[in-house]
Amino acid sequence: MSETTVKKLRATDRQAIARKVMTLLKKKYGGSTPKDSRPVLETVLFAICLENCTADSAEAALQKLLDSFHDLNEIRVSSISEIEDVISDLPDPEWRALRIREVLQYTFEKHYAFDLDVIKRKTMDVAEKELGKIRYITPFVRGYVLQQCLGSHVVPVDAHSREALVWMGLVSPDADEGAAAEEMKSAVKKQDAPLFCHLLRELTSDGKYAGTFVAENAADEEGVIDAGTAPERLKSHLARPPRARKKASPKKSRKAVKKTRKKPAKSARTKKSARKKAGTKAVTKKVSKKTAKKKTKKRRAGSR
Repeated sequence: MSETTVKKLRATDRQAIARKVMTLLKKKYGGSTPKDSRPVLETVLFAICLENCTADSAEAALQKLLDSFHDLNEIRVSSISEIEDVISDLPDPEWRALRIREVLQYTFEKHYAFDLDVIKRKTMDVAEKELGKIRYITPFVRGYVLQQCLGSHVVPVDAHSREALVWMGLVSPDADEGAAAEEMKSAVKKQDAPLFCHLLRELTSDGKYAGTFVAENAADEEGVIDAGTAPERLKSHLARPPRARKKASPKKSRKAVKKTRKKPAKSARTKKSARKKAGTKAVTKKVSKKTAKKKTKKRRAGSR
């Protein structure tokens, strides 16, 4: 099979397709975004929990994390495994625990306090560079913080969202999360970006559809994905996701049928005839034995 690629689109066409996709997802998951008025540092922690997850699961995990420790400093000095145990309901809890501790460590060493609100007074470029200094921080977390705290025109894309965007043909298959976010920036308006990203995460974290957006399945015979068909394909996907489709049972071969086929039961007539034959054989044996005895007696008498 040839390498999967996406059909080239004009910027206006990409925007129109993105709007149609968002309309479909709004019918499925609603048309509002969760309110997020957290301080910058808490927003970073929330974004770490949110990546490749739903807003509700991330909210629950962050609240559990804050309730399980005395304060942020106690989380900072805790081991990775201790933090991991608290957020174990999320996928990849070990990596998330590492990022949470690194963020707190960086903030404490940089500002001698657990406060990153100074970023709000920075330009987008300066804020992005400072966030980039935090070890293990992902493009999604960085983009989400810039979008929520600075109001920047950013389309944060995580790994699961990237898979869906490639499946739709809106993003190049060889683009990573950071590159995908840049490609989608021209396709989604600034005021629509928070809702578009939220709906996309809800879709790709939904148990019915998670892992079902395989690029190869959306490509034609030449390996090209046409974004123009994305709205119709997505509509069909939402109605009947691949995992919900029943697989046709494989046809049994004639040989297998022969092996499993039971022998027909014997009829009453067959059973009776068998009994008669058995009885005839028994009588014949008895008669032959008596005849043999008589012949033996006659021989003995003649010899006398």
